[in-house]
Parts: sequence; C-alpha cells; structure tokens
Amino acid sequence: MKVIKIIQWDMGHRVLNHRSVCKGLHGHRYRAEICFAGNLVAEEGASEEGMVVDFADIKKLAITEVQDKLDHGFMVWDKDPELLDFFHSSQGHKPVVVPFTPTAENVAKFIFDQLDGKLRDTYGTGLRLHSVRLWETPSSCAIYTR
Repeated sequence: MKVIKIIQWDMGHRVLNHRSVCKGLHGHRYRAEICFAGNLVAEEGASEEGMVVDFADIKKLAITEVQDKLDHGFMVWDKDPELLDFFHSSQGHKPVVVPFTPTAENVAKFIFDQLDGKLRDTYGTGLRLHSVRLWETPSSCAIYTR
C-alpha cells in the first residue's frame, strides 16, 4: 500500500549552464508528493491501526526537513561563484547551497535523501520512503524512486 502527502513552497534557482532562459534567476511554486509504502498496521488498538503511516507524521517530517528549509529560499549550486559571492556579501536572503545544479531531477533526489530513513517502522510493516514526485511547474515534474 502507498500513501502520499503533498507539501508546497516557493523557491528560486537557476540552472547555470542551461541553454535556455532557465540559466537566469527565476523561481517556482514547488509541489512535492512524498510517497511512503508499507503494509497496513494490523496491531489491534494501535493509533495507526489500518494505516500505512499517520499522514500527520509525514507532514511534520516534510515541513521540518523540506518546507521550512527551502521555502522562500534560493537554491544555489556550490559551483556558481557569481551567486555565492552575492549571497556572501548581502543580507536578508535565504541561500540554500547544494553540491548539484538545482534541476527538478536533482531537487527531487535531494528531498528524497533528506527524508529517507527518518520515519521509524514502529510496527514492522516494512514502512519506507518510496518516492518523491517534484512538480516545478503545473505541467512539469520529476520523480525520484529508490
């Protein structure tokens, strides 16, 4: 069984070496669909009986590990000297420096890595992070799966 929790945030980036307008500074309203898989909790009387995992647990994790860290931030590749100089010499911004060019594909994997292994399989149901689907625009997304 699979369950999905959706979070959204606003973030800027640029794809430094890209051939199109994505090379310039711009932002998106990102939407991440976080999918956990596992068997249903069968323990009678358990709070999560009949669930894979409580949606509130996914939400708390996703807000702490993703939304709070990325919302209204600007993701900067650590090989982008122009932007690194700007963010080091100015205040009032929220740079998120990463070791990859911030494409939708790489950001989806980044989010997966941030969340993976952070929810315990309390009931032995095989609970695991299955995938992250990251929408960069309403019509374009990337999916990272284990």
